Order: sequence, then C-alpha cells, then structure tokens
Amino acid sequence: MLLPLFLLAAVPAAAPSPVERMLTLYDEVCLKAFPDDKAIDALMAAEGAVPLTPEQVRVTFNDDPGRGWLLDDGDRKIQIMLELPPYHACSVRGTTPNGFGDLTAYRDLTAAFKQTRPGFEPAGPYDMDRPELQIHIHAIGEARKLQDGMSETLLLFDQRVTDPQRRANGETGVDIRFVHQIIDKGAR
Repeated sequence: MLLPLFLLAAVPAAAPSPVERMLTLYDEVCLKAFPDDKAIDALMAAEGAVPLTPEQVRVTFNDDPGRGWLLDDGDRKIQIMLELPPYHACSVRGTTPNGFGDLTAYRDLTAAFKQTRPGFEPAGPYDMDRPELQIHIHAIGEARKLQDGMSETLLLFDQRVTDPQRRANGETGVDIRFVHQIIDKGAR
C-alpha cells in the first residue's frame, strides 16, 4: 500500500544514533576544523557546548595541556577534547549502549578524509587491561608520516568495564572515542 506524500512528510526522521551523531561531530570538528584550534573554539560556541573546567580536563589529560567541552545532545552527553602539542589531538567521546556496531560509517568517513592525504597505513590493534580501573581498552588506527618528521593518526577506541559485579550493577555501557592526532617529531 502506498502512502500519500503528505503523510510521508509528516513522519519524523529518526534521531541519529549516538555513534552517528558522534561521527558527524568528529567530521566537523576533528577532521575538517582540526588542527585549527580557533576554528574548533568557534564550532564549540556555535554548538552551545559548555567548556570543561581545568579539573575536568585533568581527568582525561592528567598533566598534559588541553581543553574540552561538553555538548548536551538530547538524552546523551558528548565530550569534545582538544589536546595541545606536542600531542596535538582532537577527540569526540561518548558512551553508547553497545559500542560501535557496524564500522561502515566510520570507514566511509575516514576514507573520504584520506583521499586527499595519502600514506595512511593500518596500525596494529591495541588491547590493554587496566586492572586498577577494572576496564579493558581496545583501539584500531591508521598512521602516516608527514614530510616534516611529524606523524598523523586516526584512532578509534572502545573502553568497557570488566568487573563482573559492576557489570551486574548496570555498568554495561561502552565508552567510545574517535581521535585525530598530529604528533610533533620531538614528542616521541
């Protein structure tokens, strides 16, 4: 049965999934605006993102320099972090119920980015348990060497609570982050 067009227009579009919204922000902020810190500041202001306090930034960066914002995106919060050189990085972070799911949208987005930036090679997967925090961290990425001795990476992380009791108490969400990083040659 065909529905009249006016009925189809009245059907609201589905809200983007947490990962879709994070990927949109990653594209706008970390792939297009980064490494221009002033452009990121302007985007965050336009989005109505709330700047994080130095103490909140320290939770993520410890003593490394940087700043961040929290974006209220309906029923979820998305964190945008800007680490300052020598590890200049832009990341979009959030919690999802099940992690990434299908990575096609991420791969399509980064493929378009890499079309004008040749030389990216896969970096081996990274897995690390942090028993003191009761979490497991998994990452995949790609890197390329830049002509000036610096390097550029695209990274994708997921982080899960591993403690069975905490999981039984409901800590089953998956923290994910998309990162675009440029590493100064002197930082290694």
